[in-house]
Amino acid sequence: MTTLRGRWRLLRADPTLDFAPGVRMAFVDDDTLHYSFEVGSARQLVELRYRVDGDLLRTEVPGTTHEATARFEFGPGDALVLDFAGARAWFVREVDSSLPPHGSG
Repeated sequence: MTTLRGRWRLLRADPTLDFAPGVRMAFVDDDTLHYSFEVGSARQLVELRYRVDGDLLRTEVPGTTHEATARFEFGPGDALVLDFAGARAWFVREVDSSLPPHGSG
C-alpha cells in the first residue's frame, strides 16, 4: 500500500492552481504536514494539520479557519495526484536522504 508519509515535490500543476515556485510537502507524522515553497532566494515553511477521509486529503492551518480539501490518488511511478475540483497537481516522492530538511537553505 502506498502512503502519503514522506517528502513530495511538485512536478506540475494545472495553471489555475497558481502554485508558488518550488512547492514541497512533507507528511511527517499522522497529522502534521510541512508545506514549503520558494520566496525569492529563501524557502517559506507552513505547518499544516491534515487528515485523510477515504480518498480525501483535508488540510487546515492551525489556529485559523483556513481549510482545503482535495481528492488524491497514486498514479504511475507512485506519483501523488491531488484533484482540487477538477484542477490537478502531480507530486513525485523525494527519496534522496542527502537533501536538506524542508524550511532550511
